[in-house]
Amino acid sequence: MKLLLQYLKPYKWLIALALLLAAINQSFSMLDPYFFGKLLDKYGMHPLNTGYFNEKKQFIVTGERTETEFIWGVLGFLGILISVAMISRIAKAFQDYFSNVIVQKFGAKIFTDGLEHSMQMPYQEFEDQRSGETLSILSKVRTDTEKFIIAFINVLFSILVGIVFISVYSFRLHWSIMPIYAGGIIFLSLLTSFLSKKIKVIQKAIVKETTTLAGTTTESLRNIELVKSLGLTKQEINRLNSNTYKILGLELRKVKSIRSLSFVQGTFVNLLRQIIMFTLLWLVFNGKLTAGEVMTLTFYSFFIFGPLQEIGNIILSYREAEASLNNFHNLMMKPSEPKPLSPQHIGNINTLAFDRILFKHQTAQFNALDGISFEAKKGETIAFVGPSGAGKSTLVKLLVGLYQPQEGNIIYNGVDGHDINFDELRNQIGFVTQDTQLFAGTIRENLLFVCPGATENEMIEALHKASCDPLLAKAENGIDSMIGEGGLKLSGGEKQRLSIARALIRKPQLLIFDEATSALDSITEEEITNTIRNISAAKEQITVMIAHRLSTIMHADRIYVLEKGQVVETGSHAELLTEKGLYYAMWRQQIGERKG
Repeated sequence: MKLLLQYLKPYKWLIALALLLAAINQSFSMLDPYFFGKLLDKYGMHPLNTGYFNEKKQFIVTGERTETEFIWGVLGFLGILISVAMISRIAKAFQDYFSNVIVQKFGAKIFTDGLEHSMQMPYQEFEDQRSGETLSILSKVRTDTEKFIIAFINVLFSILVGIVFISVYSFRLHWSIMPIYAGGIIFLSLLTSFLSKKIKVIQKAIVKETTTLAGTTTESLRNIELVKSLGLTKQEINRLNSNTYKILGLELRKVKSIRSLSFVQGTFVNLLRQIIMFTLLWLVFNGKLTAGEVMTLTFYSFFIFGPLQEIGNIILSYREAEASLNNFHNLMMKPSEPKPLSPQHIGNINTLAFDRILFKHQTAQFNALDGISFEAKKGETIAFVGPSGAGKSTLVKLLVGLYQPQEGNIIYNGVDGHDINFDELRNQIGFVTQDTQLFAGTIRENLLFVCPGATENEMIEALHKASCDPLLAKAENGIDSMIGEGGLKLSGGEKQRLSIARALIRKPQLLIFDEATSALDSITEEEITNTIRNISAAKEQITVMIAHRLSTIMHADRIYVLEKGQVVETGSHAELLTEKGLYYAMWRQQIGERKG
């Protein structure tokens, strides 16, 4: 729970205020039975006489009470009862308000910290887990800890205040009363703690399975097109339902344990109340207590042992918060993306180079890239081709800093990549991927996503460069037209052109096309290729192309042919064809496919 206290520390004065208000609320709530007992003794048991109780709790009559004295005396006590109840309610209202302020601020802080850290983790962490799992961890820790904080302030702390109040009051009446209360409280707490250990184990399993279910559900919904297209809906429902029913089984076991705990608690509390009642009546018989004091202590037993039966729920919420905080702690302990302590400023990217780069994936047995070296400067277009698994996508991830090489150096403007802040680099990158990742919303919103300060003219210019004029012509509201659900239904080529426009709007110094045309038909591929060729011809940036279809990179200044993570051929399109090596074989195969 150190993590919980760490996050609560900034709100310590708010917590102190909430606890003070809880103490005022509970104390004045307990004054109600106290004054009620006084009222009963003075005006209920002896309505006609005035007097006092001696040491043996015998009422000594000192005179007769008139009807007026009776009425005003009773009204005085009732006024006191109304006053203490009013103060208690006012304190309770402010207590609830400040408690909710605390949990809302706390919840927002722990969620945003977790989200910020998650976004800063190395890319490989996201490759190894489902995105829904991270969201589930953050949502669960927020919900469970907020519930525990509220339970602690409203119930547990109030019980502690009540115990102190009753201890002082009962000890003043007779020494034998408090040991019964104290013994009962201690025994009930130990019994609850012992029985709740089983719940802790079940809760850990529930948190684990719920996190897994969140990840698999997110994954299924993200791939709903594939699931429905292949008629796998029923199969996927059954797969998800198996996890759901597994969680259901654990929840039912938890409910069974909680009900058992509640039964044991209720039975013990009932027995304890009878012991307390016998003790109180015995003390009345021996002249140690009055009827009003018995009534007050009876009410106090409800004040204490009623909430004590909620200890099981508090412990359960503690166990839930503990399990969620443990998952959150594990998430926060994962290292962030490494950044140099004193990064060097690189300015606009004019040159980049790979110098004997070696990289191997965490679970792989062989190097994805093995000794790769190349150079490029502003205005040049370079391309990387090769069969599947040659290392093309890995190279791109290294280029933008998503991966870090095990050996070798990536150099930008003569500065080693280990010495730069990659955020500065990435702000100069335009990225067009095979899987076009557009967001639901308008064309304008998609463009502003990567360049929030772009003007209307800059957006129109970027769309024009990306050959999006036909798309704008059919859009009723121009760049304010909605795309996706409820808006324009875009073809693959139109999506890719918008993706290119989004890359161009930030005026990138490094423009990367990663298999940008591989998912398109041949006609659309040719159109997009012409667009890319025109952009490259402007020579306003370094252009890096990753391609499977060789026709899209024929115009590149240099083409690097990759095989098993190594550069096996380098040259222009014409030069590589004359070598009649791997590139020539790939070209012949693709030409043959087209003719076929």
